[in-house]
Amino acid sequence: MTELKSRARRGVEKSEILDAAFTLFASAGEQGFSIRKLAAIVGVDPMTILHHFRSKEELLRAIADHALRGVEIPAATTNWQNDLKAVANAYRMLAHRHPRVFHLHFRYNATGPADHISSEIVYCALRQAGLADTQAAGLGLAFYAFVLGFALAETEGLLRPIGESEETELQALDAETYKATRALIPALKTLDPDAAFDDAMNAFISGVADLSRHRPDQSSLNPKSGAASH
Repeated sequence: MTELKSRARRGVEKSEILDAAFTLFASAGEQGFSIRKLAAIVGVDPMTILHHFRSKEELLRAIADHALRGVEIPAATTNWQNDLKAVANAYRMLAHRHPRVFHLHFRYNATGPADHISSEIVYCALRQAGLADTQAAGLGLAFYAFVLGFALAETEGLLRPIGESEETELQALDAETYKATRALIPALKTLDPDAAFDDAMNAFISGVADLSRHRPDQSSLNPKSGAASH
């Protein structure tokens, strides 16, 4: 029996398992995914799957990274603003392309090699913008929280023009208490998700630039640096 299992493990490549796992997850979603179903599709024992991936969590992390590898993330440039937009657009495209897989990117700080490539671009961009490392670390994670959240909201149907029933509900709100909400009804009826995403990204980038401009001059905070200049 052990000999047969060993031959089965050698007979299937890890990449083959991952390809099948991604296809199953992308079509059936997490509720329809299991190690047992995957093993049946690949034609191996479930333990063979766990021989290549030590746990279901490790496999799910690999599925998320596999999905990201299918989206082009341009290389870093000398324009930090464009680099942030390029990474943001890549993740938004990923959500549109694989909506059932996308939520896995919320589960892990990083899904693997492809995720680290994108985060390196983001961290380099924020440092290039002039932020301190503590700011770059925090805003780097905030950047992903915004981009992933926006893209997930799109896949769930939140960022779309409101319909007739939603308009009726808003029109029924008290005109004085909800003055701004009612005033925005025409804009909500014609909401453009692409424009909203661009506006949100530009606001984030403007905020980074403003934060960098108001960053204290580190040399002026260092007494030794000041003394050495005399």
